[in-house]
Amino acid sequence: MRPTCTDCAIKHLAQAAILLQESRHGYPDHIYYARGHLAEAEAELARLYPVHADLVRTERKLLEEDDKYLPDFTALMKKIDEECEVCSLAGNPRSVKSVTSCEAKIESCVRQLKGKPGIRSPYAVCRAAIKCPSG
Repeated sequence: MRPTCTDCAIKHLAQAAILLQESRHGYPDHIYYARGHLAEAEAELARLYPVHADLVRTERKLLEEDDKYLPDFTALMKKIDEECEVCSLAGNPRSVKSVTSCEAKIESCVRQLKGKPGIRSPYAVCRAAIKCPSG
């Protein structure tokens, strides 16, 4: 099995966005290719980033249920790019997602990022990547 590639997942999401647009402008069969690229993006993330793979799967399933559904591809690509980068910098992609409470996820992320080259403010990086509900 080849390594997980978040850049590849993002590439598949971008291609799915283009094909979905084409499916609505004269090439209706392109919806099948768009769904296929969503499945490929999901597969790219499944092993190391299961939370993000589930997000892609949810969008794919919604599109399968309703051909008129339009996933927010840009938000999804940004989320994968930003959050998976933080997990990778921490040295263990699963570690941030394996903690249950949101604040505990941030603290776990901070502990792993402290002392890493290029990270000036681990808390700010982790807080930005791990969105806790207010309240």
